[in-house]
Amino acid sequence: MELNYKKIAEDIIANVGKDNITSASFCATRLRLMVNNRDSIKDADIEKIEGVTGVFYNAGQYQIVLGKNVKPVYDEIIKLGVTAL
Repeated sequence: MELNYKKIAEDIIANVGKDNITSASFCATRLRLMVNNRDSIKDADIEKIEGVTGVFYNAGQYQIVLGKNVKPVYDEIIKLGVTAL
């Protein structure tokens, strides 16, 4: 079954909070979000999103592990108005 990248992006934004995200970038497997308030994010809710295999916070970035699906999800995040880093 193919993942719905737009829905994943919408769910991430809804759970992190669009106003809480200052910018987005990605690496090989992780969506990297710069956020204003890390404490407002419920990791368990993010981990329930289809395609997400883990989350952590490191070096000022909230990182969401998406594996090979990271680039299409990142593209949808940008289309939804999040600023690219």
